[in-house]
Amino acid sequence: MPRVFGWMFGLIIASLIAAAPPLYHVYLNRTYRNFRAVRPGVLYRSGQMSRAGLERIIHDYGIRCVITLRDADVPGQLPPDWEEEEYCLKEELYYFRLSPKCWWAPEGDPPAAENVKQFLEIIDNPKYYPILIHCFAGTHRSGAYCAIYRMEYDHWSNQEALTELHSNGYDHLYEEEDVRGYLEHYVPRWRRNSDAKAPNGQ
Repeated sequence: MPRVFGWMFGLIIASLIAAAPPLYHVYLNRTYRNFRAVRPGVLYRSGQMSRAGLERIIHDYGIRCVITLRDADVPGQLPPDWEEEEYCLKEELYYFRLSPKCWWAPEGDPPAAENVKQFLEIIDNPKYYPILIHCFAGTHRSGAYCAIYRMEYDHWSNQEALTELHSNGYDHLYEEEDVRGYLEHYVPRWRRNSDAKAPNGQ
């Protein structure tokens, strides 16, 4: 009988050891939800972190500004990250809410272009650094804005930015014509300025 108890104890210990890495991965994802650096000291991205995770990231990375890409599903209701906003404002951090908008329009600029304009105005001002931008999962909306960052500030090509966006978890990117189309045809300001200065606009 003691041998049976010893075997069972060993099996339990082995099971706990085997389960530890997956459980730790789940903990990390719930706490820090796809957190990663875009440019250290300037821009970081994530999904909706837990309160403890947010506080830790703000402390460890010196975050001074949070951009949320979330909003209430029903107008007039509080957004799902309202407590986060209250906490950030209490800590005297800059806090911006860019409500989700459509990336496509039959003609002219789509509604999301207003958010892109505000996003660039924030990034242009170093007083906000370091900045954390997040949506819910940290792969789609936040990834799209980080793709724009890559094209604007790192001078990446559209395809390079799209490749990173897809590799960071935007699995359905090439099936979503609105977001992909906007990013494929996005012209960063430095390129527009360069084209404008070229002789005869060539």
